[in-house]
Amino acid sequence: MTDIHIVGAGAIGLSFAHALSQRHNVSVITRTLPTDKWLISEHLGTKVINAKPVVLAHTQSLSIANCFICVKAYQLPQAIADVLPYLSDHANLFISHNGMCDLSEVLDQLKPNQALFFISTARGALKLDDNHVKITGSGDTYLGACNTQAHSIIKHIFGIYFSGILSQSFIHEDMTLLRWQKLLVNIAINPLSALHQVPNGQLRQPKFSATILALLNEACTVANKAGIKVTLSQALDNAYQVMSRTSANFSSMAQDVKHGRKTEIEAICGYVVAQGQLLNVSTPYNAQMLQALINKH
Repeated sequence: MTDIHIVGAGAIGLSFAHALSQRHNVSVITRTLPTDKWLISEHLGTKVINAKPVVLAHTQSLSIANCFICVKAYQLPQAIADVLPYLSDHANLFISHNGMCDLSEVLDQLKPNQALFFISTARGALKLDDNHVKITGSGDTYLGACNTQAHSIIKHIFGIYFSGILSQSFIHEDMTLLRWQKLLVNIAINPLSALHQVPNGQLRQPKFSATILALLNEACTVANKAGIKVTLSQALDNAYQVMSRTSANFSSMAQDVKHGRKTEIEAICGYVVAQGQLLNVSTPYNAQMLQALINKH
């Protein structure tokens, strides 16, 4: 049993907190103390999440050995800045977010023996209110290594924090491919589910198929031009599989639009548009989706 700190009391952060607390001591770092205990609802009923809140501003001394950062892509730089002073010299840092961001900026701030991992998960979870999360669908979770230190210990880390704890979890050997595969699923699901305010499963309707095909075709073309080996057929298969597994779940972007919050569209369709400009690949569908969601902010 080890100590784990989680940044991000959202749907994924709290669902990870619940799973990891079965074997470890879990603390959730928040800006303010919650008004009540965190709850999680699964098929077996509702339980209290066995995790304690921690407010960094209220702590005199804290050493973080294992830190899961589950925040929006645009929140990652601030989250890293907040926990960096508290990380132990051999800390394991796990990040999970939708879309793509420049991980080199994170890596440059880490010490030689600090390991950086990326988590890609298709677990369906919905934040019902500030203190209550509902698990809405199953899905694969992949762990990838982002630096040399992480590569050297990934099997050991997987055995401690993922195997037998997070169901349907696997090690992925190609970090860059893993992040692109997650991005492609995000592109197929998040923008359309947000604009039309429908759960993931509704996107399997024929009326959405042409747009999904066009968005993924552009993204796969950009990825291939960048040297990433993805295929349109596999991207479509992965996306529709996630839609099926999380059919009742509303994507995080759909939730953001519903509640008037900023979305991660710049790190999803915006990333494809930006890379397309660099690689001279036309991306009109992703550009259109980017603008449509920006207008929702």
